Parts: sequence; C-alpha cells; structure tokens
Amino acid sequence: MKAILKLLIIIGAISLFSFKNKPADYNRDKPFRGFMIDAPRTIETMEYYFRLIDFCHDEGLNSIIFRITDDQGSAYYFKSHPELKTCPGAFTTGELNKLIKYADNRGIEMIPEIESFGHAKYIIETQRYKFLDDGESGKEFNSVSPVSDSTLHLMRDLYTEIAAIFTSRYFHIGCDEVNWGSGEMSKKALETNSKPRIWAGYVNKLNEYVKSLGKKTIIWGDVPIYHDKEVLDLLRRDIVIMDWNYWETDKMKVDSIAKTILDKEFQLIGCPALNWCRWGPRMGDAQFGNINAYAEVYGNLENANNLGIILSNWVPMRYLQNGQWDTYTIAAKMLKEKGNDHYMDALPGFVKSHFGTAWDANWEKIYRIVYEKAPQSFCAQNDSFRLQPWLDEQDVRNILDKNTRLENPFREIKNLLLNYNGRIKRNKADFNDFLLSVQFLDYICKRQNNLLTFADSRKRDMNSIKIYIRKVAEEDQIFMSRINSAWQRGRRSKTAEKQTEKDYMLSFYAASEFTKKLSADPAALQSILKL
Repeated sequence: MKAILKLLIIIGAISLFSFKNKPADYNRDKPFRGFMIDAPRTIETMEYYFRLIDFCHDEGLNSIIFRITDDQGSAYYFKSHPELKTCPGAFTTGELNKLIKYADNRGIEMIPEIESFGHAKYIIETQRYKFLDDGESGKEFNSVSPVSDSTLHLMRDLYTEIAAIFTSRYFHIGCDEVNWGSGEMSKKALETNSKPRIWAGYVNKLNEYVKSLGKKTIIWGDVPIYHDKEVLDLLRRDIVIMDWNYWETDKMKVDSIAKTILDKEFQLIGCPALNWCRWGPRMGDAQFGNINAYAEVYGNLENANNLGIILSNWVPMRYLQNGQWDTYTIAAKMLKEKGNDHYMDALPGFVKSHFGTAWDANWEKIYRIVYEKAPQSFCAQNDSFRLQPWLDEQDVRNILDKNTRLENPFREIKNLLLNYNGRIKRNKADFNDFLLSVQFLDYICKRQNNLLTFADSRKRDMNSIKIYIRKVAEEDQIFMSRINSAWQRGRRSKTAEKQTEKDYMLSFYAASEFTKKLSADPAALQSILKL
C-alpha cells in the first residue's frame, strides 16, 4: 500500500509540474514533417537538442519523435521504476520539461516513444524483470511477454509517467522487430490462441492505456504491414501506423502500401530514413531515393488519414554528430518540396548560410564525391563498395587474398576542404567535423592500400615488420584520439562507453586496438604475412 501511495505522489508531482507548461494547441491542420532522436543509442546534450529544434523550426519541420528506451537502456531516469536499465547521462524530469517547453515554443511537437514489446533489454536484463524475457534464444531480437499482467502493469506505469511530461497529442509505443513466444506463459497462451491474435490483443490493450492518458497511439508498422498481415485486421482502427521502410525507392510501391493501410481506415505516417545500418560515417546518395519516394507519395496523397512523414535517424554513435547538417538540410528540402528534388539543389544555399562561403565548382565536387562514394556499412544490401578498417587476422588474410587496392576518391576532396579552412565564417566546428569525416575515410583507404603495398614489398624480416606496424599503430591511435574528441562534442554519453560498439565509426576502435596489439607482438603479423 505504501509503494502504491508513493507512486501516486510521484506521478501527481510530475503531472502538476508538467501540464502547467502545456501549450494551448498544436497546428492540427499541417501534416507531420518530422525528425527522430535515437537517444538510448547515444544520449546527446540538451544544447545539441536545442540546436536541432531550431533547425527543425527554421527548415519547416514541425515534429520530433524522442525515443526514450531501447535495448541499451532508458534515456530518462524513471522515478516510478528506477530499477530499469538506465543509460549513463539519462535525463531528469526537469531536463525533459525544459526541452519540451523549448520545442513547444518553437512549434515543434515532441512525441515520446517507449519500446513496449521488442527492443526490451532495458527491462528484461534487470534482475526484477528477467522472468518477462519472451524471446527465442540465439535470435537477434527480443521481447517482453505480451501475456503477463506484470508487463501490462509496468507499461501502464511508464506511460503514465511519460505522458505527464510530454505535451504531445501522440504517444509512440514501438512494437517493431519483435521476437517473442518462447517464454512459458506465451507457450501456454499459444495452445489456445494464434500469434496474430495475441500480438494484436496486447497492442490493443496498450492502446487503451494510451487513450486513458488523453493521447493517441503510434506503432511501428513492420509486423502488421510486411510480416504478419493478419495482425493488421485485428488492430483497433484508432492506432496510428508508421510505415518504416528504409530501402524502397519505387514510388508506386510506396503509394500502393500507403493506400492499402488507408483503405483499412488507419491513420498513417510515412517513415523513410536518414542514417541507418546501411551507412557509417556518411550517408550515401542512394538514401535520398528512399526519402524522395516517400516525400512525393505522402506529400501528394490526399487523404485525411495521411498524417505526413517523419524521418528516422538511427544510432548517432556511427558518425561525427556535427558533420551531418548538410544531409539534414537536403532531407528537409525534399519534404518541403514534396519530392521531385535532386539532393544537390539544397547545397549551394546550405554552404552560404551554414559556412558563410560562396558555392563553387569545388564545393560541388566535394559533395558529389562524398555522397556518391559513401561506404556502405553492416547491413548493406549492396556490398560493391564495402570500406571497413581491417581489425583482425581474418581481415588481413582476406585483403591479401583479394589483393585489390581500394579506389580512394576522398584524398582529393580532403585537400579541397583544407583549402577552404581559412574561408569558413560560420559554424567552424561543424566544418571541422565534416573535414574529419572525410579525412577518416581517406585514412581508411590509405591504411588498407598501404597494407597491400607492404605485403607486396616481400619484406618479411622482423625489423621491417616492426617499423611498419609501429607506424600504423601510432597513426591509428592519433586518429582514434581525434575522432573521440570530435565525437564527444554534443554528447552526454562518453566515448569510453561507446568505443567497443561495432557501429562506432566503422569499428575503428577495434581496428586501432588490433594494430596496437600487433605492435607489441610483431611476430604475430609476421606469421599472418607468411600465409
């Protein structure tokens, strides 16, 4: 009884503090033109989020999905459930109130997202809730049990606390990439009921919680749209579905899927991507085809249930944060123009307004090469240009076996950017991060090609190997230090917490650790080179 009373006091205090700052209303006539913040993967500073809100306001965007939870933890410290796995640097209630008030005053609707089905390690990796783990062992994704009352009670608590802070009309409950059904409670439930009915039944119950808080539910649409279409017919029609698809560029297909969902009387949000697992330090021009297709379809689809477009932007640990403003500007222009826009069209104005310098043929060459030659990353569907730093013995063997040097288009544009150094009048730190991103790509190309050059030299004596690998290790450590310094600007998460992640700048931390190890034991490299 005391615990329940304490919870009610906490939630009541949050509510009183939050709702007094609630704006009168959002502009309900305009469709969403929005952005997404993936806070659990890398928590960024309040100052950076203020800047992002200003960018959205200036570029005609009107909404931000603020992801609060994921496998990595919660980016907010829950007062009602402090036992949940929480990210280092998580926000307090007061900080979120300040952020949301700033967004409200700039006309940006900040929509919270709580992962409520899959992506649930922030729950199931705690001692208290590990019994709710419902995912099949060995599979990539996970889930909480959809048939446990404990799951429902927990979600109701989390929703209540977050709904009292965020002033948005909407509440995103996640539900993408769910691997469920392996827990004993689910196995028993599946003896008498189907997977689609249990899936939809659980989400419908969550929807009732959201509605009781005066909000409207949004879910990711991969399961009901693409993977288990029976679920779609079982969901309540007052749930908003978000069609996320980061690789489709065929406007006819995007249009057909949208109309299928709208014909079933659901409200719908289109969701193409900026950065996702196909990309590393820089996004390639192929991604603009995806954004452009959604912008044209959703920008011109006349249906009251078409709520607009929100751009997802995943895993900020993959890139240098402040070197990405050109990409955001291009995407925002595509949304405003409702597609039919070439990505280069936005860049002359960006260079002038953001860097205070004139557009010329060299700037055009820089951006064309950056976007056309951006290396594809881990889940790429096209591996034709797969630039990764070699980071283990197998990588070295593979490079030696293929004996193919990488094209290095980044050397030229690195030098062109260096020539602009003294002419940048505004946002010099952003320019430096962009420059460092290009220098990094140039370095990775050179690093691999130099390995082949050394191997081809047939120098197998220990002294030559020592000199070579010591030089590589020293250069790797210098570059790692530069990347860490740049990455840290604008982040609440520390680099030490992220370096070992495979996504951190194409796994360069692992690569630099590997060469450091070889430098201490050059005989290991000598052994590899003999194979």
